[in-house]
Amino acid sequence: MPFARSLPAALVLAAATLPLHALPFCALTAARADIPPPPPANVADGTQPGDELPPAAAQGLVAPGELDGSWRVVLDDGRDMPLVTLDIAHAAGEARAAGVFTALPGLCPAPADGACDWDGATGEITDVVLIDGGVTISFNPGAEIGDEQNLRLTPAADGTWRGTLVGKPPRRVVMVRPPE
Repeated sequence: MPFARSLPAALVLAAATLPLHALPFCALTAARADIPPPPPANVADGTQPGDELPPAAAQGLVAPGELDGSWRVVLDDGRDMPLVTLDIAHAAGEARAAGVFTALPGLCPAPADGACDWDGATGEITDVVLIDGGVTISFNPGAEIGDEQNLRLTPAADGTWRGTLVGKPPRRVVMVRPPE
């Protein structure tokens, strides 16, 4: 095929080499004049179109709440045995939040036995409710309704949340940010 210097010329040359029965399936159209070209790059700061949030979207951003982010729940007995990790999405000023959990071996009713279906279980947190200066977080690592676990925590001065895991068995726990 001869060399073409432009895309339209290349399309014409390609169409010329097609068999006649294929031509009805080829549609060549000119550029539409009613569609404006993309805006130029922002010369002042070098950003490309689309790199910036539209003003309406920027105004809709919500500050994260105190529970927003990743957490690790461990036994509050000095051994810091990890029970579960939580990833919570919480907006500032909201009384409810959502998230996901991953059960760790320590969450099992008898972690020393080693046999537990909960180890590694993941799922959505059933409920996260901030009430009366504390938080209740509910999740179910098992297949049975009775497997539901409930964290009842209050904030501590050091940025952690301390309280009780009401489950099988009930335990004193602390919720901390994971190490970076």
